[in-house]
Amino acid sequence: MKRMRPVALAVFVVLAGDSILTHASADPPQTPPDESVLGTVEVVGSAGAMGHVPLQKLAVIPLVTQGAADSMVQLITKRDIDLSGQFDVVPDAIAPPGPWTLDKPIDWAPWLTEKVEVIVRVYSEKSKEPNKTTLVGEIYLAPPKDERKAKDAGADAAPEPPPPPPKPVFTTRIEAGNNELRAASHRLVDALLGGLTGRPGSFASQMTYAGRVGTKWRQVFVLDSDGFNLHAVGPNNQTALSPVFGPGGEVFYAQSNDFHRFRIVHGDNAALLPMSIPGSVHGIAFSPDRKSLAFSTFDSGEGTVWLSSPLGAPLKKVSNEPNANHPAIGPGGRVAYVAGRDAQRVYVDGKAVSPPGFLASAPSFCDTEKGLVVVFTVGFGAWADVIAIDLNGGGIRRLTQGMGANSSASCSPDGRLVAFFSNRGLPGKGPGLYMLPIARPWLSKKISSEVGEGLRWDWITPK
Repeated sequence: MKRMRPVALAVFVVLAGDSILTHASADPPQTPPDESVLGTVEVVGSAGAMGHVPLQKLAVIPLVTQGAADSMVQLITKRDIDLSGQFDVVPDAIAPPGPWTLDKPIDWAPWLTEKVEVIVRVYSEKSKEPNKTTLVGEIYLAPPKDERKAKDAGADAAPEPPPPPPKPVFTTRIEAGNNELRAASHRLVDALLGGLTGRPGSFASQMTYAGRVGTKWRQVFVLDSDGFNLHAVGPNNQTALSPVFGPGGEVFYAQSNDFHRFRIVHGDNAALLPMSIPGSVHGIAFSPDRKSLAFSTFDSGEGTVWLSSPLGAPLKKVSNEPNANHPAIGPGGRVAYVAGRDAQRVYVDGKAVSPPGFLASAPSFCDTEKGLVVVFTVGFGAWADVIAIDLNGGGIRRLTQGMGANSSASCSPDGRLVAFFSNRGLPGKGPGLYMLPIARPWLSKKISSEVGEGLRWDWITPK
């Protein structure tokens, strides 16, 4: 597979008769817009500047592994919690001397010298069911400061018996088939994040996008939320666009086998969706429950967004603006898209919310802890940045800045993270797929060197 070159701005396909023309969704204005309306990305140091509380230090105990399951769940737990941006995960190098085994009690004293406040212990057990493994996760919290002082009372104090081993404040267990340990490890982390923060994580999820294959075709790809387990879906000798996860977790996408009209298909066999659709499809979105479908078409020189809710119901036109494209459906049936003949703007339920003058693209709803927002990219010329904004167009926040062209922003199912492609040229990082916590965008991390377009992020559907 040959990776696709980075793209500066989202691209959409316009069909005129039997010919295909690929170009930026609208010609940008000649005069650069006022970039100051986008604000600047917050930058926070370890001291917790700008009013942000420093992250708690968390250690995942480097237990002596007893097999592949132990190794996998430990590696995935460390990586997922680090990517979540909720804790400062300390490296194994600062762990007190081991070896750490399950029968060795946790001694808080050496961890406290490193200011660790939370300890997570994960391991595997043999399940009572055949061909299954039990993954176990435990959370331990540092003793209160007043208890620590009591233990440090003067040298003349009478010796006390050693305290009993600390007990976990939270324990979770996941039963998994031996061939699904990776997905089960992500589910374990999601439960641990729920125990730690009160809001479960969403690492038991996948992303999908369209990537270039060779010099001519585009194919659909799927990968896990941590950037691993990359695999292709559908034919590799045709043109695929706008993949999304639909009913049953199957991937739906727009496809053309001859550069003519694009139609909605699904799965490895590119089965045609039996719907009467006016024009050529160039954008697809499902609702969070995957019961409603939105898509954009290009027909007779005009782009339109349609809604079929529930899936299969008569089509309803939901856009009135020209060149409507890039639909997204959020909680409560909210519909977002981009439209406009000049610099396209993001619309939510027919109301423009993105600032004028910038070329906006690919909105995605983000159900955050502080409410529902829309993330998308805006740009001018060679740069493009990821932006978050309230549904009424207020509270604009810039999530990337000064790092080349960033595109295809998509929000995690739990509303905490935003993934996007970037062509940035920073030493040791470079182009690829990046992830950042929406509440702490300065913690951006590269998770894969793959680059594509039309990124979407959704839950893994249990089988």
